[in-house]
Amino acid sequence: MTRPGNRSPYLTKLPTGVQTFVLLGLALLPLGLVAVFTSVDQASNAREKRYAEVSLLAEIGARHLSQRVSETETAIRSALDDVQIAEDGETTCPQPENMSDSTGPGGLHLTILSEAGGVLCAPAGAAPLTIGAFPAPNMSAISIDEAREAIIVAHGMDGGIAGVATLSRRSLALLPRPALLARNYQIALSSDEQSFIIRAWNEDISDNEILDASSPIGGTGFVLTASFQRRSLTAGEIFSITLPILMWAVAALLGWLAISQLLIRPLTQLRHAVIRHADGEAEFDLPQSRISAIEIQQLAEAFETAFVKLQSHEEQLAVGLAEQTRLTREVHHRVKNNLQIIASLLSLHARAAKSDDSAAAYASIQRRVDALAIVQRNLFAELHKDAGLALRPVIAELASGLQQSAPPTAELGIAIDVDDVRVGQDIAAPVAFLVTELVELAMLCGNRVEIAISVTALADNHARLAIRSPALATASERDEFSRYRRVLTGMARQLQASLDEAETGTLFTIMIPTF
Repeated sequence: MTRPGNRSPYLTKLPTGVQTFVLLGLALLPLGLVAVFTSVDQASNAREKRYAEVSLLAEIGARHLSQRVSETETAIRSALDDVQIAEDGETTCPQPENMSDSTGPGGLHLTILSEAGGVLCAPAGAAPLTIGAFPAPNMSAISIDEAREAIIVAHGMDGGIAGVATLSRRSLALLPRPALLARNYQIALSSDEQSFIIRAWNEDISDNEILDASSPIGGTGFVLTASFQRRSLTAGEIFSITLPILMWAVAALLGWLAISQLLIRPLTQLRHAVIRHADGEAEFDLPQSRISAIEIQQLAEAFETAFVKLQSHEEQLAVGLAEQTRLTREVHHRVKNNLQIIASLLSLHARAAKSDDSAAAYASIQRRVDALAIVQRNLFAELHKDAGLALRPVIAELASGLQQSAPPTAELGIAIDVDDVRVGQDIAAPVAFLVTELVELAMLCGNRVEIAISVTALADNHARLAIRSPALATASERDEFSRYRRVLTGMARQLQASLDEAETGTLFTIMIPTF
């Protein structure tokens, strides 16, 4: 069994409700993570699908442009085959329908040039074309004319002639496009040195929002690039990603609320009710809750039954304690009365004694009975308290009784200095006998006796009892000293301490335990 002191400090720092919420959250976290990863994967697939659409547009556009360039080259070669140059330099041009195709997208206009740069043939009403570099025989060259915003296709032929045709932006902008991509996009044609926007953006966008895909135009050195606006996550995608997190949080919260209302809250109310009843603030009030667990309700009923029985037992114990106190008081009262009777009998016998020795013996016995009676009387007065017996009134009354019982020929003066200390009955009686023995021993050593009795409280629940008298200096020379020494040693043994002598036998000290 794990003891409360051995529990993990990390768990004891958190309330039970928080611990329950954390444990439920951890238990449901794997399910939430799986759902989140699935939603993120679906969003990633959607992005890959959009990129595939862009790549498809670039590939289709590149094929379409390659086809347009190939068709233009074929038309140029066909027109060049119809060109005839006589010896006198007169040129016979192809038929007009071979020089101009108005049915094509944007129209196709051919111009035949000589290597010297002269225009040999051109469509009626069309502006003549010029090229920078004359193509080699049976070779084609493609360039971009930024001023005309068109692609220039040139093809050379033996005899120093070449055919030149233009592909305008209007003709190139009609690239086939998938219906799914009918949104803001751009198509550009570029080479290492030139670039040409075939289809511009509908709306301006920032560079970090552009998604590009490129496809080369076979055999031309140009690359067609299709650019689309990168679409942010849709509301449905965001909802599909956040929904598992919300479900995880709601599930953990609902589980915590259920446990809190069924177990934790009723247990807390029950604990407060038990504490209030234990402190005596109120009667045990059984907490009522419609939704608390049946086991908690049964536990509360068990507490109520236990408190009823406990209250009954406490009442019986109170009655028994009162009766025991009454009997104890009766016993102490009878002991006190018996000791007083014994002291009175000893006093009568002492007055009727026929010799001084007999009277002294009766008086000695009476002093010890009086000492015990004083302790018993003070103990009876303090019986209702549980703080021990005050030593100051005991020693004061004892000193007064010793002075009164002194022989008529003796002058006895007793000075006391006792701190406010309390001791038990088993300590008070030996102290009283110890003081009585030393005072009586001092009275035997002279007719004029001065005695000082002091009790000094110490810090470790102890006190020092000291009895000083100059008359005790000669006590060891008397025949009765051995008898008094045995009694003093016995009293010290009961106090579980040693009786120390100092100042040449005139001072006796002993340590006594206190409350």
